[in-house]
Amino acid sequence: MKAEIRAVVLGWQKSDKASVINSILGEVEPVKHFVKSVKREGEVKGRKITLINTACWWDNFFLQDSPEVVKQEVVCSVFMCETGPHVFLIVINLSLPFTEENRLSIEEHLGLFGERVWKHTIVIFTGADSLEDKSIDQHIEIQGEDLEQILQRCGKRYYAFDVKNKSDTVKELLVKIDDVVEANNGKHFETQDDMLLDIQRKREEKKEKAEVRQKRLQDKRNLLKESNVVAPLSELRIVLLGWIVSGKSSTGNTIFNDEIFHIGRTQSCTSHTGFVNGRTITVLDTPGWWKYFSSKFNPEFARAGILESVDQSRQMQFPHAIILVIPIDTSFKNELKRVITEYMATLGEDIWRHTIVLFTWGDRFPDISIEQHIESEGEALQWLVEKSRNRYHVFDNSNKNNRDQVTELFQKIDEMVAENSLFCFNTQCAEEENIHDTDIQQDEEINLDEDHVLQLLQQEINNRINGIKSKIKDFTGCIEVQSHRSMSNPPVFSEDESLMEKIRREGSRFEVILMDRLLNIQNPGASSVDSEEKVLEWLQRCDEYYLDMKQVPSTVV
Repeated sequence: MKAEIRAVVLGWQKSDKASVINSILGEVEPVKHFVKSVKREGEVKGRKITLINTACWWDNFFLQDSPEVVKQEVVCSVFMCETGPHVFLIVINLSLPFTEENRLSIEEHLGLFGERVWKHTIVIFTGADSLEDKSIDQHIEIQGEDLEQILQRCGKRYYAFDVKNKSDTVKELLVKIDDVVEANNGKHFETQDDMLLDIQRKREEKKEKAEVRQKRLQDKRNLLKESNVVAPLSELRIVLLGWIVSGKSSTGNTIFNDEIFHIGRTQSCTSHTGFVNGRTITVLDTPGWWKYFSSKFNPEFARAGILESVDQSRQMQFPHAIILVIPIDTSFKNELKRVITEYMATLGEDIWRHTIVLFTWGDRFPDISIEQHIESEGEALQWLVEKSRNRYHVFDNSNKNNRDQVTELFQKIDEMVAENSLFCFNTQCAEEENIHDTDIQQDEEINLDEDHVLQLLQQEINNRINGIKSKIKDFTGCIEVQSHRSMSNPPVFSEDESLMEKIRREGSRFEVILMDRLLNIQNPGASSVDSEEKVLEWLQRCDEYYLDMKQVPSTVV
């Protein structure tokens, strides 16, 4: 038998990593989200093959926006190979354009292993059938210098993987891997690196702290139940708060198990009352705020939108719970802590006693506890959870039929109410406190011109929308969508690297979420007409999003 092959397989969402692994090993395992790396073994062409499937990251997320727990698990994947992997296979889907953001995302995530990783890396292209009459080399040339730079870094080692012709494809790939091993004098990637070992040690420490936090929460809940002070309320009034594309509207829909709140743009708060689990439930969905920017960069009436809506809806002046929606699939650092502190301050300090942190996108982290994410992410997220008195919950909005998650949320609200009395929004708080003069405001934002920043944000979202349209047109091959608005005179500003980076990150989250939803629409079970109609509907919402940006922040998902 020839020498064993050990490989770590890396890639972003929609990169078809699982399809490549299934083809190599001749097995079929379902495509699903996970965080912990998965070890797969088999015998292929008379050789033992070990493949480590790693957690995905968003295709245009830079390293700073990927959750810490994902980065830790990706790095520690090399320890699942007894003496280290021979190669790293980075999987890139050819059916979508390759941008500068894609390149930087790959470079930064592979950089977690150190510069030596490139000597052991092969690029695996999937979706080669989308090239039509173009050769792989022609496609690389068309994609431009960003893809070329990735190939240069790994010594021009790449292979177009054809899942329809598995036998020949796998045979040729094994030859490519043998060439890499030979080029490295038969040596595997060295895992005994101080940095990697330190990350592994810290990961184990976080797991222990996560168990302590989990036990503390459960002990508190058990004590409340034993004291018989928790009684289910016949009526619950819930307010949803969070940033743009955080999952507020989807959370409301999950609670009611119905498409109540539009997944799109709203200029004001939207409420709905329904009957859930034998109770009368009222949910107030609120406009989202910018993720990285102070509230002063939202229009004036948008900043006061929540308070005005509450004033106009007497039944919501006394909510039982504030649900602060935080996506689990993105990093949470001090910059987000600052923005959330500022927004919550407009409702008064008492609001924290009645707040539950709700982590959305729970389907992305099915194999680790939420406590591991909290402990791994660091001080800022731990502060947020502690500020909410260690009250938190997880929602998988992709599975509205999972009613247990809704039932448990209601139970946690009952437990919180048992500890607190109802409270009223302090609508005078924003007038009495000049929160922009406090130390939570970053120095670099104080002198920024609000109108100029808003114009830059509008331009960024408009560019992202046009990019989405272009990608979907390429993907479907049949949809032609004309953009009916653009910024004819883009603003001209002196370049501020920090400012432009924040604006890029605002647009990045917006794009990856919409692209994920759009690509999920394209499935083998849907007719071409149905798929086209759904894509066109989403693109129309994109246009509406930009049209309304001049007025108010959004509740996109």
